[in-house]
Amino acid sequence: MYISHMRKLIYLLTLTALMGCVEKKISTTDVVQRGYLIQLLESPPEDKIQVINFWATWCRPCVEELPAFIELDKRSDVEVILISLDEAKNKDTMVDPFLEMYQITSTVKLLDDPYAAEWIPMVDQHWDGAIPATLIQKGSKKMFYNKPFTAAELEEEVAKFL
Repeated sequence: MYISHMRKLIYLLTLTALMGCVEKKISTTDVVQRGYLIQLLESPPEDKIQVINFWATWCRPCVEELPAFIELDKRSDVEVILISLDEAKNKDTMVDPFLEMYQITSTVKLLDDPYAAEWIPMVDQHWDGAIPATLIQKGSKKMFYNKPFTAAELEEEVAKFL
């Protein structure tokens, strides 16, 4: 009987350890419309910090700062959403292969809305549309940044929401 209980305990411990080692899957891009962005802006979560980064595969500063967002995405109290501004027609040929190459597991959406002049001011009234750009929000608190981040700078800004 003792051996039977030990086997069950070892089995449960092994199973628990394996479940803890499960890695997130590499992301694929979901193409979204303006309504998705409006929903993000109008309904920020109250219980976690939401970090929304606007980027593109062709934007060098965007690509250089991505490791900071990937690292931040490992936290349980932060939701990272990468919104690609690549052309929707390039989803399968450029964006998804980029995500695979860089092993990106964050939530990735591709905003397919050609009327940037209409939705950019919704994000921030002073934003000129240049990327990279990041919106950090939690509840009614929002901060917008029109600059690239280092990991330390991003952590410092997120800490203001704790």
